[in-house]
Parts: sequence; C-alpha cells; structure tokens
Amino acid sequence: MKKAMIGVSFLLLLLLLTACGSAKTYEIGITIPAGSTADYVYSDEEFRPAKDTIRISAGDGLTDTSVLLKGVQVKEKTAYEPAYLTPGMPVTMKVEKGAWFRIGVSVQNPTDQDIQVSVRVEDLKEIRIE
Repeated sequence: MKKAMIGVSFLLLLLLLTACGSAKTYEIGITIPAGSTADYVYSDEEFRPAKDTIRISAGDGLTDTSVLLKGVQVKEKTAYEPAYLTPGMPVTMKVEKGAWFRIGVSVQNPTDQDIQVSVRVEDLKEIRIE
C-alpha cells in the first residue's frame, strides 16, 4: 500500500511539473545591420505564445526603445501597437494565442558593423527560425 501511494504521489508530481513547464522564456536575438536606419528591425526567430499575453523585457545591448510585434501566421488581422521598453521594466502585450510572430526593435545602427541585441520573451510555447 505504501509503495502504491509513493507511486501515485510521484505521478502527480510529474504531471504537475509537466503542466507548469508548458510556457517558457526565450532570449530572442536581433541583428541590427550596419548602417541601418529602418524604423524597426525584426528577429529571424519566430515565436508562438502559450497564452493570450506575453511579457517582454530588454536583453543584451538594449537601452530604451520601442518593440513591435509582426504577425507571421495569424488568424486575426490585428494591428499591434508599439510598446515602450526600458531595461528593468518589462511590458506585457496582448497577442493571439497560437499564432506566430516576429519581434522588432526600434534601433538604428550608424556604424559599419552589425550590432547584436536581444529581448527576453516570457509565456511562449515554442520558437523557430524561418
């Protein structure tokens, strides 16, 4: 009887850990090309939210900037508004759950070398590179 209770407890714990691990946080890199003056530069990586909101925070190389989502595979044609992002102050954005997005940052690069920056995005189901 004791072994059965331990086994059932182990299975419940395993199920709980599996359910909690469905939404993940990813660091998404963005390359700002040399000489870029574009309003927004987008990630090569695409992501799919696990929920109807995501939380974005500044990663390496980012100072105050705005971020913008670009729908790649979406059912609802929603115009996403830019959000202002400051290091240490994450923003939450409402998104279409299950759709695919790219994230863009408003960073210009007047230098002759590419710049690497990143954002951390929470509550994602998965990412891919297209």
